This record gives sequence, C-alpha cells and structure tokens, in this order.
Amino acid sequence: MPEPRGLGFRVIACCDADHAGDSLTRRSISGFVVYLNNSPIYWLSKKQASIETSSYGSEFTALKHCCEYLKGIRYKLRMMGIPCDSLSFIYGDNKSTLTNSTVTHSALKKKS
Repeated sequence: MPEPRGLGFRVIACCDADHAGDSLTRRSISGFVVYLNNSPIYWLSKKQASIETSSYGSEFTALKHCCEYLKGIRYKLRMMGIPCDSLSFIYGDNKSTLTNSTVTHSALKKKS
C-alpha cells in the first residue's frame, strides 16, 4: 500500500431548504456549505427542479444533493492520496429528515 500523501481531514456540511420559496413557481430553494478542516470549500444555492408538497420533501432533496457532493469530494481526496478515516457530519434544521436519512427502510414520501 502506498504511503499517504497528507494528513487526514474532517468534512462538515450544513444544508437547508426554503419550502416554496419562489412565490411564482412555488419551487423550493435549497443550499449547502461544505467545510474541509473548518475552511469553507464549496457552497451551492439553487432552485430545486421539482415542486415539493411538504417541507420534508424539500429538506430531504437538499440533504440528498449535499450527500452526493460529500461522496464525490471524499472520493477525490482519497484518489489524491489523502486518507479519510473520520466521518463526514451534516448539520440541518429539520430533525425528521436527519433522523429518517439514517433509517434504511423508511419511506421517502412524508407529509410535514
């Protein structure tokens, strides 16, 4: 196994969504910020492609996009030879989405 090229890192992300934030189309606006060792490295804020009927759906969509980006950044850093032994943490303001995302058999469509 090759020698690691750098020290380990810690990834933290904060994600949030504004349910039906656009008053014209009623689409939600989601966003997240990713910190690598307490330094912000990426942020995203955009309208969601679908119209969600509940705040749970819009928060879950934002969480999904955040998780996809975290998987990609961890993969890139591992391919550069930087070890990633610690977990990635995601902070959000909707407890139901954070709790249900850890349960593998939970249904994705929930009302409020």
